[in-house]
Amino acid sequence: MKRFLQLLGAVVVAIVGVLVVNTMRSARAADAAVVPVDVAVDSVGAIGRFSKALTFPTISYDPGTHPTDSAAFRALQAHFVTSFPLVHQKLKRETIGLALLYSWPGSDPSLDPVVLMGHQDVVPVIPGTENRWEQPPFGGVVNGGYIWGRGSLDDKVSVLAILESIEGLLRAGFQPKHTIYLAFGHDEEIGGHGAETLRDTLIARGLKHAALVIDEGGTVTDGAALGVTGKVALIGVAEKGYLTLELTANGKGGHSSTPPAHSAIGVLATAITKLEASPFPMTLDGPTEAMLESVRARMPFSRRLALSNLWLLRGAVVRALSAAPMSASMMRTTTAVTIIGGGVKANVLPIDAKASVNFRIRPGESVASVTARVVQTINDTSVHVAAVGFAREPSTVSDANGAGFAAISQSVREVMGGADVTVAPFLLMAGTDARAWSAKSSQVFRFIAAPPDADVLTRVHGTNERVTPAAYLTAVRFFDRLVHHTDDLP
Repeated sequence: MKRFLQLLGAVVVAIVGVLVVNTMRSARAADAAVVPVDVAVDSVGAIGRFSKALTFPTISYDPGTHPTDSAAFRALQAHFVTSFPLVHQKLKRETIGLALLYSWPGSDPSLDPVVLMGHQDVVPVIPGTENRWEQPPFGGVVNGGYIWGRGSLDDKVSVLAILESIEGLLRAGFQPKHTIYLAFGHDEEIGGHGAETLRDTLIARGLKHAALVIDEGGTVTDGAALGVTGKVALIGVAEKGYLTLELTANGKGGHSSTPPAHSAIGVLATAITKLEASPFPMTLDGPTEAMLESVRARMPFSRRLALSNLWLLRGAVVRALSAAPMSASMMRTTTAVTIIGGGVKANVLPIDAKASVNFRIRPGESVASVTARVVQTINDTSVHVAAVGFAREPSTVSDANGAGFAAISQSVREVMGGADVTVAPFLLMAGTDARAWSAKSSQVFRFIAAPPDADVLTRVHGTNERVTPAAYLTAVRFFDRLVHHTDDLP
């Protein structure tokens, strides 16, 4: 027994030693020196051009509810022409439907092109909430330290910042090595068919591969949300898939005085309860694991120890991350019951009851596998399961060790604080137009370069969408630096 205890003690000491050594190896190495770059921007003019763009109600409504206001899109595009004269003199501009494609030929046509993306459309203001806005949602008001309006965060901020930066680069006489395309879709909020059309147009003209694609997505956040010091720039290297399943339970109807054991609503409620009681499993891998590896050097020792020794502590880390909805959603396909309906009168049994359940699908799963799991979990042939609306698979995962990610990282650090900013890959829970390019590049990324306020998630698609002038100008400077760094791409 004594020898056994000695052996056991030696094993414990050895394991502790391995844990500590692995943790020490993950200590933060000195960042490569980054010299901040002061990009000159006509601040007053840039803010005025951006705020004016927010006055055009380029709204994407759900299909079949309202017609598209084509005049609003054309007015926005006319604003681009007058606001960015050099862009429209030097670049080829095409309108494909309501989508916009600009082409800036590079000095070396043998190189793969770069695609800078954004979308012109915005979501509508929820009817009846207009009076909750501190400034008119389509007023483009600059007041109280903010630029207010739909699109100030999602996603005219990217479109205008790209155009503003290109105008400045042209004014300075810059000539890129890679051909650069500016691809601005018009219907990202309802599926992104415009972005797919722009991609297909370029493919038909011979494009086989893109050196870099960047669209909206992650942003700069306070590292405290991840338990680290400083700021963290989250660069989306992948995005979840999207699926809505409609569950339908049928009944015979009739008078409520003689009900069956379960009405259609009761059957449907049981199905929903089963789904919510059986969430998809959580897995720490891919972009989420890479994100944690990127930021762990800035964490306290205890957290760094856990993340440096996932070979032993992966289960404990997953359990800890599962406590917060945000981190939990990065590790699983999420299930959200969003719409439910059934019955017409208090004393009438419903003939049917329906519910819509929305799923955001993590990489590694698919529309088919999610649907099959839902049917298996409900395990009731009287409940019909069918996909409604558009569906899309999770995107491929881009290479965070590639030259495109390095160019984004360098640009972020040059304009946002150097060593005080940690750049990390992550999994975007929402959808973007960038998914259209997954098959054409290993360097497809998602990043909004305008650092938002802490309450950004309540303002994107919500009330009082706004951005600070300083954040918008940061986005302009970011794209200036990124275009310069495209010359470093192979």
